[in-house]
Amino acid sequence: MFLEIKDRVLYIKDYWTVENYNKIKKQVKVLSKKSFDYVDASELEKLDFYGAYLINNFFKEYEIRNISPSYEKIISMSKEIPQLSKKKSNYLSLIVESVYKKIGDYFQFISFTGEILVDIFRNIKSIEARTLFKELEEGGIKALGIITILSFLIGVVIAYQSSKMLATFGANIFIVDLVSVSLARELSPLIVGIIMAGRSASSFTAEIGLMKVSEEIDFMKTLGISPYACVVFPKILSLVFWLPILITYSLILGILGAMIVSDFTLGVPPNQFFHRLTEVLDFDHYLAGIVKGPIFGLTVALIGVYEGFKVQQKAESVGFSVTKSVVRTLFAIIVIDALFSVVYRWLGI
Repeated sequence: MFLEIKDRVLYIKDYWTVENYNKIKKQVKVLSKKSFDYVDASELEKLDFYGAYLINNFFKEYEIRNISPSYEKIISMSKEIPQLSKKKSNYLSLIVESVYKKIGDYFQFISFTGEILVDIFRNIKSIEARTLFKELEEGGIKALGIITILSFLIGVVIAYQSSKMLATFGANIFIVDLVSVSLARELSPLIVGIIMAGRSASSFTAEIGLMKVSEEIDFMKTLGISPYACVVFPKILSLVFWLPILITYSLILGILGAMIVSDFTLGVPPNQFFHRLTEVLDFDHYLAGIVKGPIFGLTVALIGVYEGFKVQQKAESVGFSVTKSVVRTLFAIIVIDALFSVVYRWLGI
């Protein structure tokens, strides 16, 4: 509040500066001039020419008491509002500034990750088993439903879309190769990673963000409780543990969906499908996909909690951070998956 009326005295307070010009102007305009007798400037903390212009423009008819000589001199000199010079848009500088902010944010994220790891090792004994089991339930068991449906449908769609082309060349049995290898190496890890990005990363950001807004995080620090060990570590451990299991589950459901479609559209019975599956789906293919699980889980958890700790002390900041969390997690998962593809190609895996 920049204005307050008490006992028919208008108190001007806080910072009457260019940064607050529009806010002060809105408050001044809704004042009833008949509701006060004079203006008191004893609570005015800072004044520049813009704030002085508002005082000159709206309160020139009133006596201003308890004002410092320096502020009085500024008011006498600011009969007209100073004009801000318009900045010329420099697209190159805007691009450089944007890149600089992005790089700074990445370094801040790395620093945050290191801080978490150090703090967790120092306070490992303060981790509660109850919190850990709760996060294991939230992070994995409750995600089975949507992963079941999407994985099964992905297998159905791939098999159905490929069946016509394979039937044209009489290569019906190769539907097994197409579905199993693509699901094991790429699609199942991506499906699970994307689902957890939308589900868990947003949940982590919202939960920690609301804890920051309600000052629970500060309260924990005051009591000597590490929020990283008690709140963050169970979330990270939950996703690192669950992602490989969920990727395996997604692979099984996708293959099951493809097997059902293959039987109806290509005439490949389940026994023939499984026989071919044991020939083409090597453990290397499975391992190439499952290795991505812990990396994806760690990425989702760290970005989710990082954006949660960046939430400011206002409610609208939570929604903004949740959006950033989901977008950044999706981007990170796709980039990491692309890096895995390059490394696998280079290693000949």
